[in-house]
Amino acid sequence: MAIPKNPCPVDGLVPWMGQRCPIKARKEHPVYGWTYTLHDQRPGNALVIWANVSQEDIVKEMDLCAKYRVGEAVQVGQWGARFIRRRKWNFKRGEFTYVIDGMRDGRDWYMDEHEIERRIKGQEEPA
Repeated sequence: MAIPKNPCPVDGLVPWMGQRCPIKARKEHPVYGWTYTLHDQRPGNALVIWANVSQEDIVKEMDLCAKYRVGEAVQVGQWGARFIRRRKWNFKRGEFTYVIDGMRDGRDWYMDEHEIERRIKGQEEPA
């Protein structure tokens, strides 16, 4: 994934250390572009604060947690496999939203990971 120039929003959810953590602060950095402070709530209500997390590290974590890749074929409808065209991180929900080929130009489907999984599972079960 390419590193975006725009900063991630404060209070947005990002993947970090195996869970979704909110961004509590951000600051511009001369080398890393943007650095962030993340709050990680551990079991037992212990708060771990991660400071100076670079935007590059956050984007790498996003890529690692993605369930589907751009160009991957998924069986979400009854007419054959569709291809994932794009994906974008949803900071409010802390997951990717995928753009999937539609039947015609301009008729793309927008789905999150849970919706894709639900539709794939529905195809596997006999009707």
